[in-house]
Amino acid sequence: MAEKALQKAPAKEVAKKDTKKDAAKKPADKNAKKPAPKSSGFFKSVIVELKKVHWPDREKVVKYTGIVFGVVIVLGAAVWALDTVFSGGLSLLIG
Repeated sequence: MAEKALQKAPAKEVAKKDTKKDAAKKPADKNAKKPAPKSSGFFKSVIVELKKVHWPDREKVVKYTGIVFGVVIVLGAAVWALDTVFSGGLSLLIG
């Protein structure tokens, strides 16, 4: 029986060593912060990406800006009109 205990002891030690190696390979926390990239690399990549952008010409910018302003004015007027109607209706109900 003592021989069996001696034979099992090394197997347990090997298992313990394996778990220590596995623990060293795996990160302690999945949410652990990674080291921040260097800011110079970030700005270089931003410049590269901005060179790929298709920039509209001046005429299109003016046209699209006018469309946006027009839609904002129309929707603003619609919201104002609905607010006025519902306020008047509510004041008639409440009295």
